[in-house]
This record gives sequence, C-alpha cells and structure tokens, in this order.
Amino acid sequence: MTALLRLYPAGFRREFGDEIAMAYHEATRGAGRAARTREALDVTGHALRMRLGLGSAGRRGRLVAAVAPFTTVAAGASALWWAGLMAPAVKETTLPAQIAVPFILLAVTHLVMVLGAAIALSGRWAAGTWTVLAACAATTVVDVFRLGGGLDLVFFVRTPLFLAALAAVLCPADLRPQPRVRTAAGLAAVVVWTVLMAGVLTWAPLPGGSLGGLRFAVPAAAGLALAGRPAFAKLRTAPAVLLAALPLFVLGAPFWTRDACTGPLALGLLVVAAATVSIRRRSSRGRRPIDGL
Repeated sequence: MTALLRLYPAGFRREFGDEIAMAYHEATRGAGRAARTREALDVTGHALRMRLGLGSAGRRGRLVAAVAPFTTVAAGASALWWAGLMAPAVKETTLPAQIAVPFILLAVTHLVMVLGAAIALSGRWAAGTWTVLAACAATTVVDVFRLGGGLDLVFFVRTPLFLAALAAVLCPADLRPQPRVRTAAGLAAVVVWTVLMAGVLTWAPLPGGSLGGLRFAVPAAAGLALAGRPAFAKLRTAPAVLLAALPLFVLGAPFWTRDACTGPLALGLLVVAAATVSIRRRSSRGRRPIDGL
C-alpha cells in the first residue's frame, strides 16, 4: 500500500493518506487476488487523476468524462482494424516461428483491446478500460522487442492509441458512464456478440479497399450504439464535440482517408454538429427567465 500512496501528490498524501490506506485495507481484508487487484487499480487511477488535476468538480475532469466513451470506442475500433491486418500473417503457415509468433501475439492483444472496450462500454468501466490500457502496453512491447518496431511506429501508431486508452482510465469515478448492461447474462451476450463480430471482421476475406474500412466502421458504430444517448448528452459545447470526435478521426484515419469523399463528408458533418450544439447552448441561455421579471 505504501507504493500506491506514493503515487499521490505529497500534500494530498499527508492529509488523506491514512484514510486512503484504511479504506484500502477494509476493502481488501479477506478478499481474493482479483478483488485486491481491482482495488489497487482504483487507487492507482485516483492517484493519477489527482496528479493531473482531473477531479470531478473541475472543468478538465468533466471534459475527460465527456470524451471518455468516445476514446474507448475509437480504441476498440482501431484495435479491430489492426487485428485484421495481422490476420494474413497469422494464417500463413510458411512463416518462421520468430516472425509468426509476434504477429499472433499482436493479433491477440488487439482482440483483447476490443473485448475490453466492449466490457467498459457495457458498464464495467474500470475492468474494461484497464484491460484496454494493459493490452495496448503489451502491443507496444511486442512491436518494439519482438518485431523491432522503430520510434516512428511507436509515435504515430501506438501513442495515439495509448492516449485514447489512458483518457478512458482517467475518467473520474463518479462521472463514469452508467452501466448500460446490468445483468451477467446481458454482459455475456455483449461479450459473445463482440467475439463473433471480431471473428467475422478479422478472418473474413475483406479487400483492402472500401470494404476493408468495415473493420473500423462496424465496431465504431456498434460501440457508439452501446455507449448510447447518455454519452452524447454530455457533449454540451462545441469544443467537447470536437474533442470527442478527435480520437475517432485520428485512430480511424485508414477509414476516413479511403477515398476522396468520406473524410470531407465526415468532417463537414462534425462541423455542423458542433455548430448545432453551440447554437442550442446559446439559445437555451437566452431563454432563461430573469429574476424579478
């Protein structure tokens, strides 16, 4: 527990360290390894949020909470697209083991990210987002140490994916999305559907052209549907709309740039949506009653 407390800012640790340690020991007393790991991850996330000033009462914390579902969707959709790229190497039986094994590991870690995103959007936020972040880190390790990936790959590909996963982890606990699936049977159905979708889109012989973009578009649409109306309701300002769309545009670049029309059309729709939100916000302010009249 001492190592976890050191993650907090010094002032906060001096003032609330004993309370945090007591709460942690009470929560983990007699608990199994899974429960202790879950509590440790919760403490780690809270410490990181305190370090970065991402409390639920501050503007930055609320903004991170607003965009977190969309970063999770983008991370899951991007992971499935990359898993589809790994599939041909995984299927190839003539590759030597030193090449085939890293590609198999990459395919597995990307599919784990997809599953983690689905779990998070279903309502098991902490478990799902930490799964996405851990799988993203594992992917980077395989890229660098098993395939010899350079800094360009890490910076342009892995860093945006890692930042999207980290933004979801840093969502303030009391502003996390409410569970969309409240029963174990419902969660199992989401997991099964995600596995089937990932299997079809990964192993189906989709061409690299317009149909290849389905590997990003389908999971992105499914993730947005799973996030539902509550996620969109938090986007109350034009900057929030633009920031929420940023990970979808960055991580979905292979889809948006597949032809000369898709990207500009999506960008135009985004600008219209941001402008609409801004106009509605200003009009609602103008309709507020004035005290005394």
